[in-house]
Amino acid sequence: MPVLRQITTCTEPSTVVIERRVRARDRSLDYRLEVCRRHRWLASNWTGRRSAEGAGGRCGTVTDYRPYTQIVQSHAALWLVPLTTNGPQDHDGDLAAALRAGHELLTAHREPTGVAIALEHAARIAEAVTAGSLPLADGQAQVLAALSAAETLDAGARGA
Repeated sequence: MPVLRQITTCTEPSTVVIERRVRARDRSLDYRLEVCRRHRWLASNWTGRRSAEGAGGRCGTVTDYRPYTQIVQSHAALWLVPLTTNGPQDHDGDLAAALRAGHELLTAHREPTGVAIALEHAARIAEAVTAGSLPLADGQAQVLAALSAAETLDAGARGA
């Protein structure tokens, strides 16, 4: 099931599409990112074929077909670690601990923002999945939704 992410709040139509293709039994595409001319810089960390073909969707839209762990790794590497300096690798692979640490960093000296609240929510969901309180697939979908919301809120706060 593809996951929809929004890494900008820009409503301009995309002019560039980055697609990373893969030869996997279950899918032919890892992800598709669309960005406008002004936000092309966001695509610098996304590998894949760049083209104007198929452009025109909303800027910042990522349709992600990768497995859960790869999407989480992408969120961590491209967004969470640069924002909070904490990733799962800093907490023995514990996503919930990384999200909690990020939440604590973001709220240490200021009121909680939407980003911090979404991170804390994602941490609680990840803990519930680990504890077996939520079915794995449902919990993973909820974690990804909370991370996507946090990433979009952060993009808005940064003016992206």
